[in-house]
Amino acid sequence: MYAMRACIWLGACAAFVIGAVPALAAPAGKLNIDTFVAACAGDPNVTEEPGFEAGKVTPKSYCDCVAGELGKAKLTQKDVDMLTKMHKEEISDADAEAYPTLEDLLNANEGYEDSCKKSLGLPADEDTVPDDGQGDAPSGDDASPPE
Repeated sequence: MYAMRACIWLGACAAFVIGAVPALAAPAGKLNIDTFVAACAGDPNVTEEPGFEAGKVTPKSYCDCVAGELGKAKLTQKDVDMLTKMHKEEISDADAEAYPTLEDLLNANEGYEDSCKKSLGLPADEDTVPDDGQGDAPSGDDASPPE
C-alpha cells in the first residue's frame, strides 16, 4: 500500500515537473537570444569595430539591436544558434554541410548588423573585398601591353 502511494505521489510530481518545463523554455515564437547576445558582445570582430571607443554605444547594446533584428526577421532558433556559433567561431564543416542556407543566413546577418550600425550611429563597414594590389588602370589606359 505504501509503495503504491509513493508511486502515485512520484507520478504526480513528475507530471507537475514535466508540465512546468515548457514554462521555463522560451515561449513559442520567442527566440532565446541571451547566448547569442553574449557571444556577439564577446566577439573580437564586434568589440574591435570602430565607434565603440566613444562609449556611447557598447558592444552589448549593439548586439541587443542585432538580436532584435533577428526577431523582426522571424529567424528560427536554429538560425540564431548558428549565428551564435559564428560569433564563437565554432561553425564546423559538418555544420556548414548540414545547413544549406548558411551563406544566405550570414549575408542576411550582415544586413541586420548594418541596420543596427546605422540606427546607433556607428560607422558602416567599408568594402570588405580585399584589394588585389593592382588597383584600377589609369584613365586613358586600356591596360594593353606596351607596343
